[in-house]
Amino acid sequence: MDSMHCWIELDKGALIRNYRFFVSRLGHERVAPVLKSNAYGHGLPELYEMLKEEKPSWICVNYLFEGVKLRKMGFDGRVLVVGPLLGQELNQAVGAGLDVTIGNEELLSAWISMETKPTAHIKFNSGMCRQGFNPDDSDALGKRLLAHKNHIAGASTHFANVEDVTDSEFAMQQLKYLESVKSCWQGLGFKLMYHAASSASSMIISESHLDLCRVGVSLYGLWPSPLTRLSYAKLYPQLAPLEPVLRWKTRITTLRDLKGGEFVGYGCTFKASRPMKIAVISVGYFEGYPRIAGNDSRSFVLVRSKRCPLVGRICMNMMMIDVSSLEQVRVGDEVTLLGKDGDEVVSADDLAAWSQTINYEVVTCLNPQIPRVVLEGEGG
Repeated sequence: MDSMHCWIELDKGALIRNYRFFVSRLGHERVAPVLKSNAYGHGLPELYEMLKEEKPSWICVNYLFEGVKLRKMGFDGRVLVVGPLLGQELNQAVGAGLDVTIGNEELLSAWISMETKPTAHIKFNSGMCRQGFNPDDSDALGKRLLAHKNHIAGASTHFANVEDVTDSEFAMQQLKYLESVKSCWQGLGFKLMYHAASSASSMIISESHLDLCRVGVSLYGLWPSPLTRLSYAKLYPQLAPLEPVLRWKTRITTLRDLKGGEFVGYGCTFKASRPMKIAVISVGYFEGYPRIAGNDSRSFVLVRSKRCPLVGRICMNMMMIDVSSLEQVRVGDEVTLLGKDGDEVVSADDLAAWSQTINYEVVTCLNPQIPRVVLEGEGG
């Protein structure tokens, strides 16, 4: 914790319980933890080390280099690169034994031309309009790929509208598109796995489970959206026991007494209406705290189990908080930016609301240089 003035604590017990919840729901062979984007900001090396004792059959990543890193850390299960690749990266995928996602003609042509190929999963666009081939072309595409079928492990799609609605009609239509591909390709002699589910659909659309579920944000104890939580509550008598894995902390570095009428921070956007005490903490937008959160009057951090509002604009490496309500406060006191302190909690959803974004962005934007500390015994 000496390289920066803030640190991230990772609760291993919470992670394992989250993972086992999905295993109990979906089956061990079907759960594919998604460790892309630095494990959703939690730290790829730390998350893998915490998870490896569970021996996941699959791990999904976005970039080829993430898969290579997992191999260097000793993971010998299946690694699926779900993000787009360039043709020149395919040889490296072969060398690392990675499965790749192919969802455009350029990559497919490069893959077909290879003498030694990485195992492929063919992606179909069922409504996301991002990566993927047209399901209507599945017959022609399948016939073109028959000569290479021993190098194809799966076919997949990605849901576009599960988290933002309580009505799964669009998702069910997407599943029908993938089912049409499955029917066509089975008729051509392909024996593949089919997958579409992410965290939200894994929890609320049982028809989406298929052969593999790519569990991302909820592995880390975060609900994909408030509507996903609501949908789950309508389906099941007990809410899924998701536990946030991450806590983000720093310390007070400066205390200052203000007179009424004094301004705080850039642009003089905050003016003290009374005498007050403020604290400076060494976190700003470089570390990943959203600058826009300082514009929301609801925003706060936790000091000595009390809510302390943000005041003034968030700076690159510092922010100011109001500690006037604390009876005792001193330089060096611990500050919780995300997580629980006593009976109070500041969640990724809170920070997302203050920042007009989603919890995914809050955690994935945490600076990778922030030290990650694994709490081995947390929660048992």
